[in-house]
Amino acid sequence: MTEEVRWKVVYVMSRQEKRVAQRLSEVGIENYLPIVKRLSNWSDRKKWVELPMFNGYLFVRPTTLQVHEILNNSGVVSFLSFEGKHAIVKDREIEIIKAIEKEGYFAETILDPSDFTEGEKVLVNEGPLKGHYVDLIRKNNERIFLVSFDTLGQGIKINIPFEFLQKVKDSIKKPSM
Repeated sequence: MTEEVRWKVVYVMSRQEKRVAQRLSEVGIENYLPIVKRLSNWSDRKKWVELPMFNGYLFVRPTTLQVHEILNNSGVVSFLSFEGKHAIVKDREIEIIKAIEKEGYFAETILDPSDFTEGEKVLVNEGPLKGHYVDLIRKNNERIFLVSFDTLGQGIKINIPFEFLQKVKDSIKKPSM
């Protein structure tokens, strides 16, 4: 009988995500650390840096025998749990995160951000999350909203230009991811 290997999430010590991912790869444990590029400003220069998309988290796809090895890895705190069991991440959710990491979000059209209300469910109509319903959490600035979609039994928060969002009528049944 073949063991079904599923994506899980480990919580790692602060600023240890890349090191833990490297060590797990070296011992043959499949892992995925989504990276985003951000422009950092120093007093004398600006520089693009690569940072984890989710601070403190690393996706792993271990066999049963590898679970103990992961927990013994320096920098790993624990597995993320949900209802007393290791949280499972669906392959489709990993694909969405990879698409977000690969493509990013860019927008050129200008709409009116005042059309959206914090707390409402909206439809993403462009980019890697196209066709998915998300919850609008807050406006981070005039044009960028913080949204979340459910996975792992908790929300993943993403900054997205409001131009990619579409209001949804309350009468429309919203499909789950």
